[in-house]
Amino acid sequence: MATPTTTLRLNARLRADIDRMARKSRRTFSEVTHALLDEALRMRACPGIYFADEPAGREAKIAGTGLGVWEVVRDYLAAGRDEAKMRKAFPQLSAAQIRAALLYYEKYAVEIDAEIAEDAAPAAELVGLIRPA
Repeated sequence: MATPTTTLRLNARLRADIDRMARKSRRTFSEVTHALLDEALRMRACPGIYFADEPAGREAKIAGTGLGVWEVVRDYLAAGRDEAKMRKAFPQLSAAQIRAALLYYEKYAVEIDAEIAEDAAPAAELVGLIRPA
């Protein structure tokens, strides 16, 4: 499906910064700009969330913690969506940080569910290798 074209005027510094990011990541100017705008909109919609580079790619994280949203949501789901149990599992998280993670999950559940499944896959493979046939 073709995406609509939009013309956007950028100042020289911003254009140069995006060009540099595109060259460094070996992506097009358009791809980098799209990713930057997407992350900015997500951070605005979910205050307390930021994005960081990880070995598997960009990841939504909870500000002030270094924890990926998926890590907290994984334990939240494992606790039967019980916030009290989750607070015990993550006593270092404030109520605002927990709300930020759950808000992000509410809006982007497909993405977070995929990250949780991706993390679980190697463990499942390892269990399969350890179990006797």
